[in-house]
Amino acid sequence: MRTSASLLAAALLGASLGASAQEKVTVAFTGTLTGDFASYGVTGKQGFDLAIEAYNAQKGPQVEVTVVDDHGNPGDAVMAANRFCADKNMSAVVGYTFSSVALAAMPILDKCKLPVIGTAVTSPQLSGTSPYFRRVALTDATQGKLMGEYVAKTLGLKNIYLLYQQDDYGIGVQQAFKAAFEAAGGKLMGNDPYMLGTKDFRTLLTRVKSKKPEGIFIAGFYTEAASLVAQAKAMRINARMLANDGSLSPQLMALSNGAAEGMTLYGTFDPGASTEASPVAASFVKTFVAKYKTEPDSWAALGYDAGLALTAAIDAAKTQGGIDRARLHARLGALSGLPGATGQIQFEPSGDRKASVLFFTVQNGKFTLAK
Repeated sequence: MRTSASLLAAALLGASLGASAQEKVTVAFTGTLTGDFASYGVTGKQGFDLAIEAYNAQKGPQVEVTVVDDHGNPGDAVMAANRFCADKNMSAVVGYTFSSVALAAMPILDKCKLPVIGTAVTSPQLSGTSPYFRRVALTDATQGKLMGEYVAKTLGLKNIYLLYQQDDYGIGVQQAFKAAFEAAGGKLMGNDPYMLGTKDFRTLLTRVKSKKPEGIFIAGFYTEAASLVAQAKAMRINARMLANDGSLSPQLMALSNGAAEGMTLYGTFDPGASTEASPVAASFVKTFVAKYKTEPDSWAALGYDAGLALTAAIDAAKTQGGIDRARLHARLGALSGLPGATGQIQFEPSGDRKASVLFFTVQNGKFTLAK
């Protein structure tokens, strides 16, 4: 009888463990997946998908992803956030391409206590916006400050003309760069905004040319940056071209028809340099290239790291009694030194990530580590 009882208990335990192993965890990925700025959201999702696919292959809790295209529209993000909150099975939200979109959604997601991991949003306004918000991307304030110091101290440029995208993203980078550059002894020759979608910059660049700056720093996305550097070259503006992480995309070279050659930018990932320093980055690049037949950009790497953070939290929550919003939130906050493709992953109480940036130069049509 004891033998039979033991066998029955073992069978029941095995069945219970098997059911637990196949527990389903529903999460959402949302971002700008169509339109002019889709590459940030699309490659971020590709990186995230790789992390989730690898995790699901381990036969643990199966992560199911609901994908929502917010079209870069805050109104769409609000509707999606309400939908996520209403879904009792939704455990976390990952993504967001535009800070303005995330800012619109966060009050709703905060109210229903949904953990959020931002992949590409960098506005300082998101810091501390909710205890449930965290991000793997560095803030504009951090990145802009580091770039301002680098341009003044390492590149040795004494005067710069600053052009920035007229939105939360561009303004945040512009303010941080300006403060750091001037604090390091640099001088601004001009500081002008431009609208997203602008294609003809010749009037603006005529004003820039008249000031004869040593460098031009562009705080914005690759679409406008490509047009700016191409038109500046055509106008024979002799200034060093500089840009932020929003321009760190292979599309910069393609859209500028080679005019971006020699440009200096910052970011958190390079598929060549990062693989030499990190086995996690090397594995990520190898898997990404095998699946998508192209090298990943920094946005893909950040999406991948968001997936690593989420699945690490899922594993930790699993040992704490079950996987739900509250436990995932707690375990994300407790992450420390988790190896990722863009460096170690851990979060400040503000939700910001502890990390630094890399500096790149466009050389022979590719991003290389700046020397």
